[in-house]
Amino acid sequence: MTTNTFVPLARKWRPRTFTDVVGQPEIVRALTNALTQDRMAHAYLFSGPRGVGKTTSARLLAAGINCRTAAGPTPSPCGTCESCQEVLEGRSIDALEIDGATHGKVDQARDLIEIVGYAPVRDRRKVFIIDEVHAISAAAFQALLKTLEEPPSHAVFILATTERHKIPATILSRCQRFDFRRLTDSEVTDRLAEIAHREGYAVDAAEKPAPWVEPAALAALAAAATGSLRDGLSLLDQAVAQTGGRVTAGDVALLLGSPDRTALVALLAAILSGDRAAVLRGAAELEAAGSDPRATAHDLTALVRGAVRFAADPSAPAVAGISEEGSATLRELARTTAYSTLLRVLTLLSEAEGMLRRSDVPSLALEVLFLRLAELPRLVPIEEILASGGSFPVPAPRAAAPPSPAPAAPRPGAPPASHGTAPEPPAAAPVPDSPRFVGLTPLEAVEPEPEAVADSITAFREAVEKRHSNLGAALEDVSVSIEGKTVRLVLDPPSPPLAKRLGEPAMKKVLDDAALAVLGPKAHVTVESAEPAGGDLTAAAATADPGKLERENLKNRAAADERVRKILDLFDGEIADVKPDERKP
Repeated sequence: MTTNTFVPLARKWRPRTFTDVVGQPEIVRALTNALTQDRMAHAYLFSGPRGVGKTTSARLLAAGINCRTAAGPTPSPCGTCESCQEVLEGRSIDALEIDGATHGKVDQARDLIEIVGYAPVRDRRKVFIIDEVHAISAAAFQALLKTLEEPPSHAVFILATTERHKIPATILSRCQRFDFRRLTDSEVTDRLAEIAHREGYAVDAAEKPAPWVEPAALAALAAAATGSLRDGLSLLDQAVAQTGGRVTAGDVALLLGSPDRTALVALLAAILSGDRAAVLRGAAELEAAGSDPRATAHDLTALVRGAVRFAADPSAPAVAGISEEGSATLRELARTTAYSTLLRVLTLLSEAEGMLRRSDVPSLALEVLFLRLAELPRLVPIEEILASGGSFPVPAPRAAAPPSPAPAAPRPGAPPASHGTAPEPPAAAPVPDSPRFVGLTPLEAVEPEPEAVADSITAFREAVEKRHSNLGAALEDVSVSIEGKTVRLVLDPPSPPLAKRLGEPAMKKVLDDAALAVLGPKAHVTVESAEPAGGDLTAAAATADPGKLERENLKNRAAADERVRKILDLFDGEIADVKPDERKP
């Protein structure tokens, strides 16, 4: 007794000729020309997203190389000979399919290099198809370098990967590279419709016998496949199994967890009109219907993307998966909504996928996103603010009259002054003379004066001590006087090291900041050195304290020592006092 074994559509309808490959015309043309002219490279690299035909094209290329019904390589393998059947089924003895994820170690690479040296058992060439080649280790790649560059004449390598950036440049430079692109929604829809028709499903018949599939359902499946034909066929298999062979757009929406797109158009209209209540109702309805937040955000992003295209080009094609009425509503929204607002909405939605993935409550995150989007139409462009002299326009929903230029403050508990039975509309209210944009006010006019203190000199010393304790300690031996907005620091006796220290930019800033804090704007600090009275150095020396002069001399000598200077710079210190070494004469 024979048993019919179910074969998934993605495997059953895998292309068996190059003409069946969908969405890659440039690559198909290049490979068929190479087979026709017998100009085969020794190594190929097929890269691109999942489900777009990389492994299938590799098998077709291997079948075209080794087809036994042709005298040489052919772009049209028969598909019936022993070699073609084994290659297309992935079990050929001379077309080996290797999984890079499970054969990525250097020892396995060495085994592969040994196998490459053997001649084909039956076919013209030995073809090695390495799938997911990016999973091979760096050491294995290094081991394969020489073989990929100069393989035996009977060997052809076909590497397939979804992550080309992980492959070393040394490997890339030894291969002919072909980048497979994602399929468009229309290409996936057409292929799904063709396969459904071959499977016996009515797609666009007026009378719908069982089984049948709605075109809108196929469009929704293609949109959910995101450019992968294999994913689209898998979803079609799942939809048929779930519905029993009568697939509608509603069934696909339940399968994908996405809401009806016409309802999403209504939600988008509420967002673009700033109607918060309608937005909240729409979010609640989506949550009650069990819609997946990610699918909802994805579908809404597709609608806004279509609206942006309508706004940029009114003749753009309609968005797939919505009714004619919904498409007309979307075009009207694109016509009446500012283009900048649509771009902001599209930007926030495009960034929402990561947020929803990280959120513990995706439905709440989606609701907050909707409310944020509903606030975008209320934004006022900066150009309008500047054109109005800095005054902000009053939002329409609030309908509040602008404040009067100088309102009188009412007493606590007193009733407000009556101005009639109803307030005048904002358009009729007088425009204030003074601008409401505070940023236009000069900063100098609003800079406050510090509070007056009884002892400004003490306050200045305390301000310096607060900002820099070492500098405050150094000012203890400095005479401080204040004249108006000028703080005079007099070094008595003169100390060149201290004067140099106080003149450094960092120290000068500390002093100036302390002066500004005590005396207010335009305050500044000057540093001076005291000189002997009348310039009589002899008289000054006669009246000077010998011990003090000796300490100052020792300070100067210590400050001139290179080792002492390094220590002072390292710890940001100063010489507080010096004493002579009594052990030395």
